Amino acid sequence: MPSLPALGPRLPSFSRVWPTLAAAALAFSPGARANIGETYGFGSRSSALAGASAAAGFNGFAAYANPAGLALVAPAGRSLALDVGFLYMDPSFLPIENVTITNDYIGDTLTQGNVDTSYRATVGQSLGAAFKLTDRFNLTAGLVSFLPFNQIAFLDTGETYHPEYVLYRARTQRPQVEAALGASLLPTLHVGAGFHLGFSLTNSATVFLSTLSNKPSSMRFTASMKAKTSPYLGVLWTPSPQFSAGSVVRFPLTSGNSMALKTAARAGGLGSFDFNFLASAALFYDPLSIETGLSYEPAPGLRTSLQLDFQAWRDYEFPALRLERCSESDPSCGVPITSSLNPGFPLRNLLIPRIAEEITLGATTLRAGYAYRRGIFEASPSGAGNYLDPTRHQFSLGAGHRFSQLQIDLHLAYHSLMTEHVAKSAGDEAGNGFGDRKIGAPGYDAGGKILGGGVSVSWLF
Repeated sequence: MPSLPALGPRLPSFSRVWPTLAAAALAFSPGARANIGETYGFGSRSSALAGASAAAGFNGFAAYANPAGLALVAPAGRSLALDVGFLYMDPSFLPIENVTITNDYIGDTLTQGNVDTSYRATVGQSLGAAFKLTDRFNLTAGLVSFLPFNQIAFLDTGETYHPEYVLYRARTQRPQVEAALGASLLPTLHVGAGFHLGFSLTNSATVFLSTLSNKPSSMRFTASMKAKTSPYLGVLWTPSPQFSAGSVVRFPLTSGNSMALKTAARAGGLGSFDFNFLASAALFYDPLSIETGLSYEPAPGLRTSLQLDFQAWRDYEFPALRLERCSESDPSCGVPITSSLNPGFPLRNLLIPRIAEEITLGATTLRAGYAYRRGIFEASPSGAGNYLDPTRHQFSLGAGHRFSQLQIDLHLAYHSLMTEHVAKSAGDEAGNGFGDRKIGAPGYDAGGKILGGGVSVSWLF
């Protein structure tokens, strides 16, 4: 990665509080949708199959797995399928210690220290419902949602230059809502369409800070929220009970936030120092995704599912805050600040293979699944910046048991993040100096694991 050009003149040290204020204000924003389905799966059946669920075995979570499968959820004489699931997935990353954490590019001094690699566990409840509107064409409506238990929503843009597992900090710490319709065009051909619900936010804040006892500090914060949606489409072919094939196309969604911050400070007998700038970030990004799978029974009670997902990550929008000074023609701009110069990273699109097996013994079904997902970055970050996304091996086991119209499913999951060594090149982020001056230097190992599982209960009414 080529060296970044040097930033403009260094600002007074007290001016560095303003990016912190912008980040703090953003933290009050409710986030848009996470991607629980892509990362961990909705319901224990899908999770136990490592996400290979686009072609068969549809339940109340079909509105996410493949909206075309909604037409098959409620059999004759039944009109409603309801699923409730609970999920717990706890990440554990390798420690990153004794590396450069500040330098004269992003701060005042060159210091060594440890990086925070403690990320929140994903703990929450998922709900899925499929309601048959009419027997004609098996027209069925579906709704899927996820609500975290730890908080209604958690937002953290992460560190711009420090080592950061960019897809694991807050991406699964948000509510998620999916709604869809499915129908049967022919007895063996089913189609569906749905939408993901998200939000974009626009914020503004006015801040006055004072060190004078006779002049109070003050702050005003305002925000407006606008709903955003992105569509997804599904098709399912079921020529026989022993074979089915399905595909889902999910269009991309960027959940962004923009903020205008007007600040002033009065210290002692000095005059007022004004700092006015704009801050923006792509809080969440879900790529264009095409999921194609097939499911077949080579023998009674034995079902194999194969799936291949394509994800277009080359258009990924990073969550790092971008700070820009207001228009130079505006006389109220105040003290000029240097705009952000966030590092860039080479990205790649992904092909994710998934394979799963189900063995049914009477009313009990045993399941196992595996998926292989490469990281979205083409190379380790040897230059400026330390965004990380290690290659992931995903293993899962599960079991389900049916009691008349009630079914209980359980699963355990282990995601192994392959260890990769990051070696930083000499000099700082602008290519100045020699030795271990870059953030993250001289280097470190990135990787870890995610352990957890869940349970889901399904009813047919």
